Amino acid sequence: MIFRDGAEVVPFESLIERDWLIRTDTYDHDLRWIVAQPRVDEEKRGLPYWFDGRMRVWIPDFMRQRRGRDGLQDPRPDLVEVKPLIAVHPEDSEEAERELKCDYVVAKFEAIRMAALARGYGFSLATEDEIRIQPSLRNADLMRRCAGKGFPERWEVEGRLAVLRLPHESSIRELERVLPTEIDAFSVALRLAWRGEIVLAPMEDWTRATTFARV
Repeated sequence: MIFRDGAEVVPFESLIERDWLIRTDTYDHDLRWIVAQPRVDEEKRGLPYWFDGRMRVWIPDFMRQRRGRDGLQDPRPDLVEVKPLIAVHPEDSEEAERELKCDYVVAKFEAIRMAALARGYGFSLATEDEIRIQPSLRNADLMRRCAGKGFPERWEVEGRLAVLRLPHESSIRELERVLPTEIDAFSVALRLAWRGEIVLAPMEDWTRATTFARV
């Protein structure tokens, strides 16, 4: 479920695709929508591209559209491929064979990228190296619990006002001190971070002792 897209359900086929969706929904504040396995070409469905002497068809895992910033037009949508790292950097007992396979994969995705650009799309390739970064992925899963429409509006409003009464850099414990006792400061901090109004310390597991800065 993508909360930045009105809580739309986006299907996925693997756990790494799920993790990519979680991370994108949490941290991409300009996200407008995501579509799974988009129909790029009406006849061939996927994206036709020429590689290694013949025409092939690539079916993207997702299409991602971001909002244009500062009132500007939306940028071109991205076609996204989510792959396990081993699929991008094949292992082989012989170094020369491994390098040959890696060069082949790199050339293949460059051909796909160029075909995407020719049709007006961006291209993004994501592996574990970009997706399963800890603790930020664990934090993303935690933050999404405060991202839905069910979050109390009063808590968000009170939290926004409370943050303005604190120094530019503060902590969730300090936020708790200035909020009414019935409001959970940790949940409020997660909500405001998801909104992009504060930034929580990125390289630690978030707790009530976590620091933040206003944006």
